[in-house]
Amino acid sequence: AFSKLLCDTSSINNTYLSNHTLEWVGSLFYDDSDTPPDVRRYLLWNKDQRIDAAICKILMTHDHFDMKPFFQWKLKFLPVMVAWFERAQETGLAGLKQSLESRKLSSMYDFVRSMPMLVLGGNQGQEKTRQRSRKRRLDGEAKL
Repeated sequence: AFSKLLCDTSSINNTYLSNHTLEWVGSLFYDDSDTPPDVRRYLLWNKDQRIDAAICKILMTHDHFDMKPFFQWKLKFLPVMVAWFERAQETGLAGLKQSLESRKLSSMYDFVRSMPMLVLGGNQGQEKTRQRSRKRRLDGEAKL
């Protein structure tokens, strides 16, 4: 029961909304050897002020991030996502640094792949506008 309270892994959003403030369970002289390892780990992350417990819990319990919920903000969310991964790299947790870079790139790829016209449209759109302007100018000169 405490494990789900401290880290609900049913979705990334539920993990984010889990309790990140509870630091210990029991009395002052409580022996935590009976406490499940995952609960001890979540309590330790909640207690450590150097790290963001929500980020740690999300990264340790979710291998792939579904970027679809963020598509409504289009490319405005991309820098936020990159900053989030960079902040996560600063946590220094063992095992995270190795996979963070590949997960960051994978998430960026998923995000950009779902909106090719927004990403490519900028450069290609400018070229098409130049081509149309050139064609109009040539058509105008041909009429003279």
